[in-house]
Amino acid sequence: MIVLYMGFVIAGIVIHVTLRDERMREFADFFIIGPAGEPLAMRIQRWGLLAVIPLLIGWSVYDALRPTYAPPVEIFQRHPTVGEEILGSIKVPDWAAEPAKWSPEAIAQGKVLYEANCAVCHGEKLDGKGPAAEGFRYPIRPADFTDAGTIAQLTLPYVYWRFTVGGIQNQFNSAMPRWTASADDLEASTLHSYDFTSDEAWKVIMYLYRATGHEPRR
Repeated sequence: MIVLYMGFVIAGIVIHVTLRDERMREFADFFIIGPAGEPLAMRIQRWGLLAVIPLLIGWSVYDALRPTYAPPVEIFQRHPTVGEEILGSIKVPDWAAEPAKWSPEAIAQGKVLYEANCAVCHGEKLDGKGPAAEGFRYPIRPADFTDAGTIAQLTLPYVYWRFTVGGIQNQFNSAMPRWTASADDLEASTLHSYDFTSDEAWKVIMYLYRATGHEPRR
């Protein structure tokens, strides 16, 4: 209310002064030139005040219009909790269930898929420093798979869920899309799309573990 009132007062003064040329000259003579015989110190103070006033007005306008970023309401979780009924419904294929039995061919295929689709964010070294990583700072940067606090702490069903379903942005606050094809898409296959088949997803997961030296949690 005070700001609004002072705005009207200042606007009234400006209108009053600018209505007549004589008033404008008197205003300029007093505030810019100053009275005759005025000490230099007083003149400098007056000029400083005249410089500060528009700066304050400009800052107030900038402060009112500049974009602000409110912190998220909820605390972000890198690995959101998933019900056991969901994880229990994920069947790990026999050829992907035991790390000791992972075939080099499947891991090599997983590497190709990772480099074509995932490395742009998660990096060629799996360290979360891909070319696009700088663009994703909210709610968190892409995962660093070499960190012992990521896939090394997770079970295979959880990693599969996170990879194929748990990347839904609006529900889990993740910039990562869900990398899965619809169940009725028999032609699904990818090198630069979001339609990974189930087998392709498992091969990428196998590559993540083998390339980082981590083992899935039992």
